[in-house]
Amino acid sequence: MARLPVEFFDPTAKQQLLDLPSKELKRRALELLAQISKENPKLGKPCGFAFSTGNLSDCRKLYFDEQRDMDPRYRIVYRLVPDEDSPTKAEVIRIGLKVPYGDEEQIYRQVGRALERLLGRD
Repeated sequence: MARLPVEFFDPTAKQQLLDLPSKELKRRALELLAQISKENPKLGKPCGFAFSTGNLSDCRKLYFDEQRDMDPRYRIVYRLVPDEDSPTKAEVIRIGLKVPYGDEEQIYRQVGRALERLLGRD
């Protein structure tokens, strides 16, 4: 399989990677992005649909932390473009803390707005 380019959806997403609080978190996030690029574009779990946020079924999420054997506190949200069957690139939409249940809606709204911008519906 050829390498799949991994790009950041916008400067905010790239800054979120740079703002991770430790070198180990940054290294782990970059390892996962490298796996998406080199080995398995569909590594993450599908995000799906929620009435509060809309259809994010074209997005995937990966969880990570400083150590692989701990409950992950961070998440990468990305999508395969133009689609999952024949992607030409992976776009990172968000990298940051995984939030407690109930607060997740805020993040999905943010991602939903980002996807709306991409689709020209802002």
